Amino acid sequence: MSSRVPDPEAGGGNVLRLSEVFDSLQGEGVSMGKPCRFVRLALCNLHCHYCDTKYTWDFEQFDYDSEVSEASVESLAQQLREAPAQHVVITGGEPLLQQRALAKALERVPGSLFIEIETNGTRVPLPALLERVNQWNVSPKLSSAGDPESLRIKPDALVALRDTGRAYLKVVVTTEADRDEAEQLRERFGFERDRTLLMPEATTPEQLEARSPQVAAWSQALNVRFSSRLHVALWGGRRGT
Repeated sequence: MSSRVPDPEAGGGNVLRLSEVFDSLQGEGVSMGKPCRFVRLALCNLHCHYCDTKYTWDFEQFDYDSEVSEASVESLAQQLREAPAQHVVITGGEPLLQQRALAKALERVPGSLFIEIETNGTRVPLPALLERVNQWNVSPKLSSAGDPESLRIKPDALVALRDTGRAYLKVVVTTEADRDEAEQLRERFGFERDRTLLMPEATTPEQLEARSPQVAAWSQALNVRFSSRLHVALWGGRRGT
């Protein structure tokens, strides 16, 4: 990673590194199809080989200055308050790398604004976030993602998220080994089946069509939910959707 990239908490928790902000439909998980404002924060602590948003963290391949902008806590709060659907999805990258500034921004928005956070489950959220966020979409990465287990599985974070009662476990699977590992994670950390989703890895409509039937069958066999990727089906997963 380029030396140009700052520490995620540089700026005293008053500045956020943004990748993009746009309005679309939630493409994944239990809120799939809902109109929402997406806030994609830059930077990530994992380097999944299949990541479809490498422009948020792979600054050997992407130019940091072109991909990342800085926003004050108040400027982000203003963008959240202006969300037309009053439903916001905060994603990344890994949003909880910048959770101090994020918590300050969320203090400045009305409680009626529904907040979802997409996280890889490697950071324990601050108490203010645990209390404020309406829905956690927790996506721990499997061994097939390429990072060592010591980096991608953090039991204290996964338990803290589970214990909110507002978390869903959403796992990307491609192979039978992935399926089995996902079920082992669910059992190990005590996520209910109705709060667990399996989702195919796909970045094109063709991949999604080819892989969805098998993942759907595994979901049914395990009595867990299936999640498609609506944005991939509709728009091919292009940026800003």
